[in-house]
Amino acid sequence: MQILEEGAAAQPHGTIDLVDEEAGPVLRLQGEVDTVVVALWNARNQTHERAPVAVDVSAATFLDARGLRLVVRETEAARRTGRLPELRRPSPTVRRLVDIAGATRLFATVA
Repeated sequence: MQILEEGAAAQPHGTIDLVDEEAGPVLRLQGEVDTVVVALWNARNQTHERAPVAVDVSAATFLDARGLRLVVRETEAARRTGRLPELRRPSPTVRRLVDIAGATRLFATVA
């Protein structure tokens, strides 16, 4: 268990990046994507010329509900154009969260 000194800020154990690939932008999640990581992403006020066409969660070890909400929100524009974003290589834990949340139909899952 990590104990923080009073007034110390929580350090994130995960990251979110947007990388360009040939097919289009890909949202890449790594480590523990939780409230702290999502807040940092939102604070950077990310604006994209094109919506992510895929989400690579192969390196995500944890995804909470706020992380899933961010993934759904960031890929919404792709769905509006008729494209089903890929959810790439989700771990059993991430896949379970997506299933429980009823978000499976929002993604084309790539094993």
